[in-house]
Amino acid sequence: MTEDRPTSAADDVSVETDGAVAVLTLRRPPHNLLTEPALRRLADAVHDLSPEVRAAVVCSEGRSFCAGADFKASDAPDPTAEGSDFSTNTGAFYRQAVRIFSSPVPLVAAVQGAAIGAGFGLALACDIRVVGERGWFQANFVRLGIHPGFALSVTLPRFVGPGRASELFLTGRRIDAEEALRIGLAEKMVPSGSERDMAVVLANEIAGGAPLAVASTRATLRAGLAVAAEAAMAHELAEQTRLAGTADAVEGVAAMLAGRPPRFSGA
Repeated sequence: MTEDRPTSAADDVSVETDGAVAVLTLRRPPHNLLTEPALRRLADAVHDLSPEVRAAVVCSEGRSFCAGADFKASDAPDPTAEGSDFSTNTGAFYRQAVRIFSSPVPLVAAVQGAAIGAGFGLALACDIRVVGERGWFQANFVRLGIHPGFALSVTLPRFVGPGRASELFLTGRRIDAEEALRIGLAEKMVPSGSERDMAVVLANEIAGGAPLAVASTRATLRAGLAVAAEAAMAHELAEQTRLAGTADAVEGVAAMLAGRPPRFSGA
């Protein structure tokens, strides 16, 4: 396997290719928190793949696949920021998310540890998910005092149905690997540490199919998804902007960063 030129000076996204399969790795350990530039570099990596690449793995280094947006960064969505500041940063962030949904090749996510918020959205933007035994997912937005994002309002019901999606969104609870496999959020569960290897196996199986047939079948399966995701994120952004900077959003983020239960006031 050969490693291509780094996708950024920060080297927080790497691309390795081996024949018809590429491995795209987030390198922001331990939790791979996302900013707009990091997500843009990942989207660039997806869209700059060699024409010979027929499938790609999305994985990460560290304890978590992706534990969401980096609320401490100035270029990431921050629910404590009001009005235009939140809308500008989050709108730019979601433009890069749309590019992930419009990937030209099938994407296999290798999920170790946590996939929370935007990380959950990133996993569901991929075609197939491999989760480690200690992996878990969480749409924790109501625990932060904001509306769901990263098109999860479209993708989560698509995977698990509207009733279960409502339960997961409105409680904000964790979904462990076994439950994720059972309800259709993951296609494979593997021993921790072997997530990437299994994802590469699946990507190679995909790459072994007839390229035109794979592309045609995938287009049918994902018909309208990128457009629906873009429309969903426009609505999500409007709702998140309305709630950003409220007392509950400020409290939700403060509680999350402090590792304590939030004390919401409804304001």
